[in-house]
Amino acid sequence: MVISYYGLSCLKLQSGDAVIVADPFGKGAEFPAPRFEARVVFFTDPEAKKDISIAGDPRIFAFPGEYEAGDISFVGFGTPGVTPFLVEWEGIRSLFLGNLSDVDVADTIIDFAGTVDILYLVPSGSSSALQKIVANIDPRIIVPLMGEDMKKSAFDAFIKELGEKPEKMDKLTIKKKGLPQDGQRIIILERA
Repeated sequence: MVISYYGLSCLKLQSGDAVIVADPFGKGAEFPAPRFEARVVFFTDPEAKKDISIAGDPRIFAFPGEYEAGDISFVGFGTPGVTPFLVEWEGIRSLFLGNLSDVDVADTIIDFAGTVDILYLVPSGSSSALQKIVANIDPRIIVPLMGEDMKKSAFDAFIKELGEKPEKMDKLTIKKKGLPQDGQRIIILERA
């Protein structure tokens, strides 16, 4: 699986010809809108503009529920203002929290989600709450995302508080057997 970052909280996950996209943005964002084909598009912000430029007539998930698209399973969680998604693909369990920062809500999701291999989150809100959420989830890989209207200093402070040295890369290429067995990796993805 290859994971690429397009800005804000938009990610492209690809394996072979299959592509899913998290939180794409449309025209008018601070970055050029991503343009490629996808099988599935999902939004952690249920009120996000859906005028996306993703081709291929993708299925769109933006609300709580359980979904499947081929060999990929999705669970959207109903929470106030955000719809976190658990995605299982190729044996890797990825949790997309969006800008969720409520510890109690996150704990409910964790109870359902179980083991999480990769955690994607926008570190907005209380830093101590976010640190607790990350500690409770205990993912193998953490991918913080620079959300809309987020200050770089707040993003950098969150990374520093995680306590691990982040790895910067253009894209993350990962397989189940390549996940860390001990400790955590913090991956900062450069915008594609």
